[in-house]
Amino acid sequence: MKTFSEFVISSFEWDEELLLARFHFHFDEQEYFMEEIAFRPLKNEAEFPLRPYGKDQLFQLLSHLHIALGVSYYKLFPTKTIRVESLALNAAQKAFWNEFYLKGLGEFFYQNQLDPRGLAQFESSPEAPHFEEKIKMKADKSLVLFGGGKDSLVTVELLKKEGQDFDLFSFGKEYPLHQLAQAPTGKKRLILERKLDLQQLKKMLAEGYYNGHLPITGIISFVSLVIAYLYGYKAVITSLEKSADEGNTEYCEMEINHQWSKSSEFEQAFQRYVQDFISEDFRSYSPLRKWYEIRIVQEFCKYPQYFEAFSSCNRNFHQTGSKLTGEQLWCGICPKCAFLYTMLRAFLGKEKTNQIFARDLFADEGLVRLFEELLGISGIKPFECVGTNEEMLLAFWLIFEREGKADSVMMQLFKERILPVMERSAFEALAEKLLAPV
Repeated sequence: MKTFSEFVISSFEWDEELLLARFHFHFDEQEYFMEEIAFRPLKNEAEFPLRPYGKDQLFQLLSHLHIALGVSYYKLFPTKTIRVESLALNAAQKAFWNEFYLKGLGEFFYQNQLDPRGLAQFESSPEAPHFEEKIKMKADKSLVLFGGGKDSLVTVELLKKEGQDFDLFSFGKEYPLHQLAQAPTGKKRLILERKLDLQQLKKMLAEGYYNGHLPITGIISFVSLVIAYLYGYKAVITSLEKSADEGNTEYCEMEINHQWSKSSEFEQAFQRYVQDFISEDFRSYSPLRKWYEIRIVQEFCKYPQYFEAFSSCNRNFHQTGSKLTGEQLWCGICPKCAFLYTMLRAFLGKEKTNQIFARDLFADEGLVRLFEELLGISGIKPFECVGTNEEMLLAFWLIFEREGKADSVMMQLFKERILPVMERSAFEALAEKLLAPV
């Protein structure tokens, strides 16, 4: 494995006819990458008329996105220096991007046992373009990031009740789950395609370079800025919740949070960055931010039209398509399946939840270790987009109160390991805290 001294975020091109952006990166002028994002809707183009745009304004937005995209390639061999040739950065911007790369790759550093201290120091080339004028966003509606999970579906229903005008947005590629979950919403959906440099990534991974989790929500946040400008959206609405603020562990004097780019820390930092350096007209926020996952599930259970048309299992989303077979929506063995099964069973009961998952996860002895981690009995919280240990404890208690028996391996685990050390008043306090109707 060759070593490199710097990662360079070099240049990008804009194809006006195709509405296609090509982004270039390299390590030490030795290993080169090119990524494409098509900003023309993948489907139903007539439903999303392009607004008149200025090239200077568009290039300014693309230059910020360029830096965000670079994290996908930088992680192959994290260098101390990151040189940006497509945008002049001031000290505050360098600090933002240093945090984006280090905290966004926190889990990656932990899993690969790499010390992140001193890495990702940003520099701008002297000839890098400087944009002083902020962008005016001419917009009249909102865009909801949509992945086909319970969170975005709850957001859709809340916005409908408020009478908001909004469209849905999916990024990366089109997946069957997106179509399935979109249908009951009655809303149109803008789809953009992203083409990573998979050939070069696979080549370097085969040579022993590093791989791991990256801040995809942070990347999508910068993509959404470009979409808002090109297609006329005043706000990008996410479905990020309070549970995402809890980290997984500590490493090298840094909290490691699988969901860092979904946290309120990143959300606020992103909004400040946009307001200070890009546009004062753009807003990005989550109507679910004050809710814990368990409260969102409680709300979701009011909408049975989605029960057979949603999933939170990541095996629905891979570069090659879904890893699930047939009409299957849940793998039934991953942390997200285990967490959401528990949350749903707390409110829907055993029979309905088993119908959704096509199995009883509480009866699977092979999942005991996973449930112990989710409950906080052993290990650390899994590196997945799951809620807190407290939410799991409360959900198990609600299930125990509802069903009144320990007739499965997981309920027996709860009865033997949790009930002897937690008073009823402790569970009631959790309910007051986690299910508060904020």
